[in-house]
Amino acid sequence: MSIKSIISKRIEKKLGGYKIQLNKIDSVLPEKLSNEKSVGIIGGGLAGVSAAIFLAERGFAVKIFEKEKYLGGKVGSWPVSFEDGFSTNVEHGFHAFFRQYYNLRNLLKKIDAFKYLIPIDDYLILTKDYGNFGFKDISTVPILNILSMAKTGIYSYKDAMLNPGFRKMTSLLSYNREKTFSIFDKVSFKDFANEVKLPPEMQLMFTTFSRAFFAEPQYISMAELIKSFHSYFLSNDLGLLYDVLNDDFEDTLWNPAKEYLSKYKSSILLDSKITSFRKDGNQFIINNEQFDYAIIASDVKGTKNIIQNSDYFKNEHHEFYNQIINLKQSQRYSVLRVWIDKDIRQGVPFFIFTDALEILDSVTIYHRMEKTSEDWVKKNGGGIFELHSYALPDDFPEAEVRNQFLKEFEEYFPEIKGYKIKYEYLQVKDDFTAFHTNLYKNRPTVKANVNNLFLAGDWVKLESPAMLMEAATTSALYCANKIIEQEGLQQETIFSVPLKGILS
Repeated sequence: MSIKSIISKRIEKKLGGYKIQLNKIDSVLPEKLSNEKSVGIIGGGLAGVSAAIFLAERGFAVKIFEKEKYLGGKVGSWPVSFEDGFSTNVEHGFHAFFRQYYNLRNLLKKIDAFKYLIPIDDYLILTKDYGNFGFKDISTVPILNILSMAKTGIYSYKDAMLNPGFRKMTSLLSYNREKTFSIFDKVSFKDFANEVKLPPEMQLMFTTFSRAFFAEPQYISMAELIKSFHSYFLSNDLGLLYDVLNDDFEDTLWNPAKEYLSKYKSSILLDSKITSFRKDGNQFIINNEQFDYAIIASDVKGTKNIIQNSDYFKNEHHEFYNQIINLKQSQRYSVLRVWIDKDIRQGVPFFIFTDALEILDSVTIYHRMEKTSEDWVKKNGGGIFELHSYALPDDFPEAEVRNQFLKEFEEYFPEIKGYKIKYEYLQVKDDFTAFHTNLYKNRPTVKANVNNLFLAGDWVKLESPAMLMEAATTSALYCANKIIEQEGLQQETIFSVPLKGILS
């Protein structure tokens, strides 16, 4: 066995394994209900649909209320049409299915959607001032990956040796949920970077990561950033590379989910806004329908609106009411999809991070990733691209977003100069979860302090360090298990990366 293999085994042992099971399953308990129980689920995104699947399998009658005309929330897909008759589906933007998303990937296997995943070639960051950084060749073993990052140019061993503040970077290896948030939730990444005098190249990498969580460096909680690095990079040996779905989300994710749910006692109400939500005795009343249990699985902005408009929660559960309406959503984010008559150079992955000159954080090359987009380009030529800004600066005018996107796109890919746009579709929204400073304390847990009411989404406080799509799926598992446990059934298994860092 090589020295590297020996070190890898020791690190895995120190972490308690790269993949851990969070709950014990009592195999003596029954798996399915023997009586009638109903669950109303508000929100048809990843959290809501996941919860519906886990509960419907156990015999619960589940009903999803979704305000949009499509399922999926942030991972949804909906049709758009243009003046010349061309119609297609668009999304909120690219979503990475990281390989340490254990619960989400198990869900994809369950509904037979896993077969649509394809790998990305590299985790690539383009910059104008510091060159380009790729991560496909670095070690995937925790600690060794940090050491091997030096060869990318992100930092040098000299930086580490001569910078006294650099020792505080061990905080990244010391993740412990309560301790980390008690110390670092009040500290922004910008303040932390200034304190430890991070080299510009390393600041750039962290800034890219920060913005991918919908927050500029002066806003994001350093505790959230430490948690994210622990979850994605420092607690497992799967690396930063990830997989994507090879076609539109409706075809590769939501149709399989709907087909799976159709086997059970389930129903989905689309275009169904919540007009009333209250409790009458032991029953929840959602839009005049009665349920034994309720799960709120909408996004932060939607959840705030629902609770704020409920006199019942305001009058009967004022503490919960205040907790929810004081939640914070993200800064604005924006996505511009363009169909143009030119293509960019070969040899780059179909998803690319960019060091924002002002707003452009990433570029997705859809026709090299999605079958439907590839077919369009084969017929019409050119390319289909999506330009993302995950955290629009607060003072950046919305009217200038589109032109600034295109300006920065051309800066990074000058070979498209002189291009013509055939179609375009712009979104500017502010409904994502905020991972800003000083928000952790008020963040609710899965179990609301209202009997038989549960909360699911990437904004919910979890024992697991899961984030984004994995947090949504994991929170749904927690909700399902709380309900399953109350009914005396055998729990669903929940997996996680290690709960603590190697130096915690």
